[in-house]
Amino acid sequence: MKFRHFLHSVTRGLALCLSSLSAASALEAAPRERQLFLDHPQSLALPSQSLSNALIELGKASGISIIFPSQLLSPYNLHNQAQAIEGELTARETLEIWLAETELSYREISPRVIAIIPRPAEPADDDQPAPPSIEELTVLGVSVTGSRLSRTDLQGTSPVDIISAPDLSRSGHQSLGEFLKFVPSVSGNSTSTAVSNGGDGTATVTLRGLPANNTLVLINGQRVAFDGMAGDSVDLNSIPTSAIDRIEILKDGASAIYGSDAIAGVINIIMKQEFDGLQVEQYVGESSRGDLQTATTNLLWGLTGERGSLIASASYYSQDGLYSRQRALSDNADGRALGGIDNRTSATPDSRITLPDGPVVTPLADGSYRPATDEDLYNYRSQTSAISPSERLAVYLAGHYQLNDKLRAHADVTYSSTEATISLASVPIYTAFEDVPLIVSSDNIYNPFGEDILDIRRRLIELPSREQENRSDNLRLNLGLSGQTNTRELSLNWQGNLYWSRSNARESLNHLLDGQRVQRALGGADQCRGISIDGCEPLNLFGPAGSIDADQLAYIETSAITEGYSQLFGTNLSFDTTLLELDSGPLMMAGGIDLRRERSSLVPQNFSPDQFIIGGVSTGETRGQRSVREAYLELQIPLLYQRPGIYSLDLEAALRHSYYSDFGHNTTPKLGLRYRPSMDLLLRSTFSRGFRAPSLDELHKGGYQTHAFLEDPCSQPANIGVLPGCQQPSDATRNQFLTEFRGDSDLKPEESRSYTLGLVWTPLAIPGLLVSADYFHIEQENVVDASPQTILNENAYFGNFDELVQRDAQGNITRLYAPFINIGERQITGVDLALRYQWNSPRYGSFTSSLNASHLSSFINKVTDNSAAIDMAGRFSDAATEGYGSLPQWKANTGLVWQYQDLEVSYSLNYISSLKEHIPMGVEQRNIDAWLTHDLQLSYYLPLQSGLQVTIGADNLFDKAPPFAASAFNDNFDGHTYDIRRRFWYLKLSQRF
Repeated sequence: MKFRHFLHSVTRGLALCLSSLSAASALEAAPRERQLFLDHPQSLALPSQSLSNALIELGKASGISIIFPSQLLSPYNLHNQAQAIEGELTARETLEIWLAETELSYREISPRVIAIIPRPAEPADDDQPAPPSIEELTVLGVSVTGSRLSRTDLQGTSPVDIISAPDLSRSGHQSLGEFLKFVPSVSGNSTSTAVSNGGDGTATVTLRGLPANNTLVLINGQRVAFDGMAGDSVDLNSIPTSAIDRIEILKDGASAIYGSDAIAGVINIIMKQEFDGLQVEQYVGESSRGDLQTATTNLLWGLTGERGSLIASASYYSQDGLYSRQRALSDNADGRALGGIDNRTSATPDSRITLPDGPVVTPLADGSYRPATDEDLYNYRSQTSAISPSERLAVYLAGHYQLNDKLRAHADVTYSSTEATISLASVPIYTAFEDVPLIVSSDNIYNPFGEDILDIRRRLIELPSREQENRSDNLRLNLGLSGQTNTRELSLNWQGNLYWSRSNARESLNHLLDGQRVQRALGGADQCRGISIDGCEPLNLFGPAGSIDADQLAYIETSAITEGYSQLFGTNLSFDTTLLELDSGPLMMAGGIDLRRERSSLVPQNFSPDQFIIGGVSTGETRGQRSVREAYLELQIPLLYQRPGIYSLDLEAALRHSYYSDFGHNTTPKLGLRYRPSMDLLLRSTFSRGFRAPSLDELHKGGYQTHAFLEDPCSQPANIGVLPGCQQPSDATRNQFLTEFRGDSDLKPEESRSYTLGLVWTPLAIPGLLVSADYFHIEQENVVDASPQTILNENAYFGNFDELVQRDAQGNITRLYAPFINIGERQITGVDLALRYQWNSPRYGSFTSSLNASHLSSFINKVTDNSAAIDMAGRFSDAATEGYGSLPQWKANTGLVWQYQDLEVSYSLNYISSLKEHIPMGVEQRNIDAWLTHDLQLSYYLPLQSGLQVTIGADNLFDKAPPFAASAFNDNFDGHTYDIRRRFWYLKLSQRF
């Protein structure tokens, strides 16, 4: 890949430069941002200024994040409310000075995070309000995701996880998709570069095990374009990880707040907005086996003034690939030795030839033939990649400027370019089952049998592995204006945005075969006499491996290039205000409109849709566009306050109406209730309806052909003559079938109903402790899917879809059509648990322990009206055969962080419970073992004000292998859920100037 050799040399040089610069910077560099925390004295020199700016400056000087709703500080920003500070003071002392004359106080959320809150009444009076608390917190931050209201409290009715930039850093992951894969609420078929066969270099996230298109991904609260290969979800690899400030995960249906796609929840990625100085960071890592070298170079620069700020970030990431053959778990498709089945293919380097009278033979080196056996199969894993080599370049710019006391302009722009290369086994030929049957003529010059041959299966290892090269270029721009309008009756906060984003993608699949040329090369001698004679070179499929020479390959080899884009352009206007101050609290309202236009296109570049390509996909044109108009309204209504048995009771209500030009109207409501029976206990509940608009690809996909991995019920002898669609046995050695996908413009939206019920306990008697539990329930119907396995099963078991399943005279499938249709229902229930405890000691430092877990109680899937409802919770069904992937009943991570002066030690565990799997044509069910991994990281700031931070770490410290999955087509394990890297070491140097 380009830049690779350059990058490795730069990596080593940069590491040495950073070490040298750290010593020099001790003499002249600006003071670095240290982890001083609240009670570490420091030399401060802060001028008199508005309280908001003062708090921001204090946070920068102290290495503390100070968070607050903008509305809360509005009364203190008109004048220089915060007095000048100069001298040796702690951050705690400074806060107490500034807040002494206000109605504000603060609360310690974590060692680095302080929340500004309304000042609570005297604690001696039990009838006074409790200070607001964080509901469900991974590490830091206050989330507004899930509500458009500018709250003065720190909690809503829906559970939200907050993942901070330090969390990302502690994980050691350099890819957002790889990090989110281990979040407990994420399960199923998330994609990343760890998914090779079937991947396309993109990364997605799947909350609750639902498809990626059921999770809405936002950047700074705004929608962005889907991936350019006619996708229906955002490519996480297009988001620069180094510029992320935090990630907010709303684990509740949110269509009433955000519109389509938020059935499972919302991932809101908040980018950095302010920074002072320059930071250079270099990361290098590799597995303990000396492979999978990974390097990241990050640059961050920022400048902050009294009226505005500017920040710029650039990063370059490079990851070497990993081949399946480089790990014992994945090196063989024959899993029988591990308790599985033989997944090798019948397309072998030595041709597998079915003669007209029935025998199946394979050639020998001397030109003779022997009977083929069940062991004459090919281990394609000898050529495939398990993790794709990839590169990513990203640039991020953001700034804001305070035009006056009430008007602020802001803008941000992101550019990213990603590349990934996937290696697939050399192209196979199945003459009887290609798009156009390939008949080897009786007078073909290489045919020794003198009869037409219909069924030859051959793996052309004379060609290199097929290479799928994916490139994506992404550009996002957001311009905004926000302000405050005050009258005697009303104070209104408003914000308007103009946003545009586009993802351009290109996929090139090399070392394929031109089907028309193969057809001619296998024909009669009079039609193909040689390149120099009639431009055709006969093809020899009757010899052993190596019998196809360079001239034959040159004639039939080809490639397939497809280009596409996804574009989003829109504008929105939102507002929020306090309508009334009631005895029970403020009656708050938010609302807004959103107008946008979506466009998508996917077009073959060097082949026509009717061209016959072997070994790749045949893609028809996909073009679509639509306009969307939406309006929403949200209310927070305080019902009761300080009544017997009721400390406080609030109702939240939201409603959104959407109009889509391609299917019409949709209205989604949401209701939420917050009830505090006492100061330190919160009960919360929500009900919402959701929807997902069919994607442009689902509506307009052209004929897309591939060889899908399917299980044909008619290949099992017990079903012959028993099932209506199985009158004769099909070939049991086949597991791939020619399948054509296509769109349907008459699709209806998917619809859902969601319920949550939870509690949050923050006992005043145990400061620093937080415990939460939230039950969730999702019902979904009108599921949109193009499922060839469902169509095949319906045809075999019930005789349906005869027009979509084509079989030959021997009962073998020749082609299967799989249009997108509204089919199926789902019901999902479970519980999310969180526990966090923080203890600070001036002598021993700060200790933070946390547990975040998700229990999937049930995942009821009913594919059709005819099929039985199956509980998929605790099961694995491979994505290659249209399954939901791994849906563990328990998924959890827990850890301990110790911070003492300039040292931080982080230790964490990731747990995935055991699973059950069905093995096709084998044992009905087997267990996949539970998986537990340990991660360790040590980080140290060098002394003498050097500004250099050194971090070393190990992911999967005890080298735990992923559990074997017999039905996993790719690499004998589920790459969507587990990590095949094994133990992975890394070093990171970060220099601040």
